[in-house]
Amino acid sequence: MAVVSRMEAWLYRDPGSGMSFHITQVLTGHGCLAKFLHRIGKKTNTSCVFCGEEVDDVYHTIRDCPAYPQRIRLKRNLGLARDFTLGDIVESVTGSRDHWRAFSAFVEELMRDKEDEERRRERARISSSSTGDDEPD
Repeated sequence: MAVVSRMEAWLYRDPGSGMSFHITQVLTGHGCLAKFLHRIGKKTNTSCVFCGEEVDDVYHTIRDCPAYPQRIRLKRNLGLARDFTLGDIVESVTGSRDHWRAFSAFVEELMRDKEDEERRRERARISSSSTGDDEPD
């Protein structure tokens, strides 16, 4: 919905503002976010593996998670308010190639970190299931 209300700006954004797999995941709430993994049955709870917050969703990850302090610089560079929305991000990045690049780099880094952690957890689950032990979520 963040894009829908800003569709014209989105469609006519800078050609250098290409979508990536990870940006798509953030804008849709998919990917290695505990809330999504729980919804599809890959995780038994919705808590953040990095900080323990009860619900790890897009907003927690890009706005609040202490594992990503670089978000503070991103918020400042994009001119975002404290409780910004995805719509605020879309508005900012569609108007500036520099903002798009900053947001894209941030998203790529954090989603790769989350994927790496999910792979580590999956390997641990496989390893523990072969030995009869289970690693807790």
